[in-house]
Amino acid sequence: METKSEQVPVIVEAIEAYLSRGGVFLREPEKLMDLREKAFGTLVDDRITLNPYETFYLVEKKRIKVLDEKTKQSKSLQQLVTKLSVGKPAIWTKYLVYRDLRDRGYLVRDGEAGYDFETFGKGAVRRLVTIVFEGGESTLEKLATLSAKANKDGKDLVLAVIDRRTDIVYYTLNPETFQSQ
Repeated sequence: METKSEQVPVIVEAIEAYLSRGGVFLREPEKLMDLREKAFGTLVDDRITLNPYETFYLVEKKRIKVLDEKTKQSKSLQQLVTKLSVGKPAIWTKYLVYRDLRDRGYLVRDGEAGYDFETFGKGAVRRLVTIVFEGGESTLEKLATLSAKANKDGKDLVLAVIDRRTDIVYYTLNPETFQSQ
């Protein structure tokens, strides 16, 4: 009689990251390759610097544990959001889009000027993402300009609309959307 082998879940040990005045960084080169392969962080010298969205995501997924560089005290997600959102009131709602895109399998990087994020990883097309909040201000002229610039660069423009309940709906825009009939 054959027995089915039970699949044992792989437990990934959280990598230590450090919070300093300049942001959050990791400094264990041998453990960083997995994160780099998944497009997390920016490699500078022998350490990876994470942006706030990457930090929140990796902490939420228990991939990293953030310690204060001076005190070595562990920081919770809430403490990190409070610390890293100073002067950035929309950071949490932008993070919700970042997390949703990552959870859908996209690799996500900070976007160029005018865009919130750039995504790649599913197919050859790169997408520039701009976020619009329900009830927030945005003009058709701005969207048309962003769409034309993305198209010129060979990329799609994706509009991420966040409603009051933080549900996110995505729309792909192209220059033809804005041409008059």
